[in-house]
Amino acid sequence: MEIDLTLLVILAAIAFFAGFIHSAIGFGFGIVAIALLPFFVDGRSAHVIVSISSIPMLTMAAWAYRDGVDWKSLRPALLGAAIFLPLGFALFERLPLDWLVRGTGVGILGMVWMSLRKHEAKPNAEKQSIPCFIAGATGGFLAGAVSIAGPPIAAFGLKQEWPQNRFKAFITQCLIIIAIYKVGLLFLRGHVTVDSGGSILTLAILSIVGVQAGVLASRRISPTRFKGIVAIALVSVSFLMILRGQPIHEKAGNTATSEESILPSETQGQGIIKSQ
Repeated sequence: MEIDLTLLVILAAIAFFAGFIHSAIGFGFGIVAIALLPFFVDGRSAHVIVSISSIPMLTMAAWAYRDGVDWKSLRPALLGAAIFLPLGFALFERLPLDWLVRGTGVGILGMVWMSLRKHEAKPNAEKQSIPCFIAGATGGFLAGAVSIAGPPIAAFGLKQEWPQNRFKAFITQCLIIIAIYKVGLLFLRGHVTVDSGGSILTLAILSIVGVQAGVLASRRISPTRFKGIVAIALVSVSFLMILRGQPIHEKAGNTATSEESILPSETQGQGIIKSQ
């Protein structure tokens, strides 16, 4: 199998950058990666790669904050995600690539807006099962449709009077379980192939390296200022995705492939990522 080294270098740079930002400001791996990857691989492949490659990084984070786990808070969110993630996944499978790229741009805009909103902590917020369910349902639906689950769940967590350890445990453990659920559906529906293995492995390894670099950088960079800079960059990319849709080189001479890629890959007889 021919491997495009230039593409792998680009994916490595994106993975490092996404992991760096996630570590430095506390969120954003999926948003950054899914915003940049469609410029270099087709939109559906980008979602598959990000969904799978995020699991090692999220597993490390979930293990680091395992002492703060609170199943009473997690259960409603995970129930909401379990119900609504397949609905988002159905949308992911059925949307044409052009619509998927534009829809992802809209989703990124919404997620950036949610992450930048000021959230006031609510005292005596023990009975939060319904808002928690809604947060999990929203995150699950978005994870299934556009591979971005974090901001709705983080927005709920920020409203609680939780210690930092419990807040981070809630976020990371929600995200890792949702990610595993999404990846299970991707395998079940045949969207993961051998051809995508190199890209997934590259993103997984470099995202972890980026996270470690972000830990060091976060000690010297103001998280608030850095968060604003990242938000401006993401909003710009989002508008470009909405206006551009599927890249021109994919539209030309690949219309049939785009239509066929909506179906599981075993019916296509070819991998997700085409050799360059």
